[in-house]
Amino acid sequence: MVRGRDIAAAVEKIAPGGLAESWDNCGLQAGSLDAPVERVLVALTPLPEVFDEAEELGANFLLFHHPLIFGDPLRSVDFGRYPGDLILRAARAGLTVYAAHTSYDAAPGGVSVALARALGLEGPLEVVVPAGELRKLVVFVPEENAGELSDALSAAGAGVIGEYTHCTFRTPGTGTFRGSEHTSPHIGEAGRLEQVAEIRLETVVPAHLARRAAAAAAEAHPYEEMAYDLYPVDGHPEGCGYGRTGRLPEAMTPRRLAEYVSGRLGFPARLVSDPEPERQVGRVAVLGGSGGSFIRRVAASEAEAYVTGDIRYHEALLAESLGLPLIDAGHAATELPSLRPLAERLGGLVDVPVEVSRVRR
Repeated sequence: MVRGRDIAAAVEKIAPGGLAESWDNCGLQAGSLDAPVERVLVALTPLPEVFDEAEELGANFLLFHHPLIFGDPLRSVDFGRYPGDLILRAARAGLTVYAAHTSYDAAPGGVSVALARALGLEGPLEVVVPAGELRKLVVFVPEENAGELSDALSAAGAGVIGEYTHCTFRTPGTGTFRGSEHTSPHIGEAGRLEQVAEIRLETVVPAHLARRAAAAAAEAHPYEEMAYDLYPVDGHPEGCGYGRTGRLPEAMTPRRLAEYVSGRLGFPARLVSDPEPERQVGRVAVLGGSGGSFIRRVAASEAEAYVTGDIRYHEALLAESLGLPLIDAGHAATELPSLRPLAERLGGLVDVPVEVSRVRR
């Protein structure tokens, strides 16, 4: 039987909670992760229409991009207005409501990657604003077990640098230990000081995967007690962050680009900054949702135009002053392309049907 916590664990693999912003509210919104799950419905925003659709489909786990409980601390639940009305509805129907918001925005293969693909951008797709933290994991292991341990770390997501995997550094040394009478050492005898040829095996790991990687190492390690170090290092996990840049299939003017975006997304897109109307742009930055706060970062990148949503007046003026063509394609329109990939990836991890909502907002 699949339960809510199984779905949540699968979502965590796609959109790790450790990538979420501190102000965000990803994860369980209402219901119980112990409840059995019959069907999952993936949608953008918690709306009454989505709850109606869930009832029609028999879906009892609702995975939203936008949190149901968001913003100021929830001090009371008014059943007569949003979000209290939907919280009550979820409780009455026995629904589990879950959210993957900035965790999915910043994840590899997340919202902006889906938007880039929807617009036909050609790779490699580069991150505009990196997110997440790195850790260095150091494990001390007998020489003969170093290979097995390295494989376990790689399977847990450690040791990735660019397009390379299984990246480790190994230094030989001597480990010493004396086990008490209650131990059963893998090497030597309890109560005797042992000296063992060991390897200091170190690798890099995303902070959100560090504990998982350490647990995988402990599982593969031959000792009763594994000695290891875990500490922060500069940098960001590969592929984690906001926005992506890629190349258009062909160069075009900003005005033509706005028309192209409208046609690809099926929603009207507005050209709000066009400093050089006749300029041909080829490399474009995209960011699903509200991307006005990243205009300076995009202008400093190699992008020749920027497609995002929720652009305010002064943000458009800033883009124009920086010489950056800017297209406001709408908040929902730039995030909706990410729902189908999310549902498909989730469906490959759990043994229940996963469907995408027909509600387009």
